[in-house]
Amino acid sequence: MTHSDAEPPPPPARGAASDASPAGGDPRRWSYVVLVFLTLGAGAMDAVAFLALGGVFTANMTGNLILVALVGGENWQIRVIRSGLACVIFSIGVFIGFKVPDRGRANESWPWAATRLLWICLALHVAFLAGWILCDAAPGPTPTLLLIAVAACAMGLQVAAARRVNVAGITTTFVTGTLASLLQSLASRRSADTARRAVIVLALATGALCASLVLHLAPLWAGAVPLLFTILAPVTVVTRLRPRGPRRPRRPRTGTGG
Repeated sequence: MTHSDAEPPPPPARGAASDASPAGGDPRRWSYVVLVFLTLGAGAMDAVAFLALGGVFTANMTGNLILVALVGGENWQIRVIRSGLACVIFSIGVFIGFKVPDRGRANESWPWAATRLLWICLALHVAFLAGWILCDAAPGPTPTLLLIAVAACAMGLQVAAARRVNVAGITTTFVTGTLASLLQSLASRRSADTARRAVIVLALATGALCASLVLHLAPLWAGAVPLLFTILAPVTVVTRLRPRGPRRPRRPRTGTGG
């Protein structure tokens, strides 16, 4: 009863835990589930981009930086342009994502700004799918650049959204650091977050596998695979975490004399 007496009254207390997960259980667990869906989507998007948009990445910028620096080979100038475009647009997306103000209340497990960024990412995925279908899954040079730009921007915004959550240092578009942390945990026999990191690594490969299979069997719908994975992220946020927007302070009522 002593702890209960020390808690703030019910109205102020709703801003901390109940807004994050009123009926969804552990908010940290559901935040991790959202990151898994985003990682699946990133793997799928990279597979589509690499196999159908000229051998570039739209999520893994490490690979793109190498491709930009590779001089020589067949049509290497085109590869450099496409990889460079992906790097620039991705960076712009990350920068814009971090500039979005987080006007939600403190101590929320899922920040309001991250939810806003996920909806923008979802809109970009829809635009990507629309362009992909309009090009009949075989975009020409100019549509290819446009699709790369849309996908890279979505991935950049996704990175900014995931970094605001900070679950076990997990990233959703590149897993080199996550893989290194996983192997470090295994080498030191520390079980903390080992399973979570392993799932993230597998999720990236699984997303890429799913997209590549669809691209081989039904190319027109390959652009829908990243969207299907990504749409599960904001849906999980809304149904399980339910972060609310910023609360405007109420103005005190002023009595008017009769």
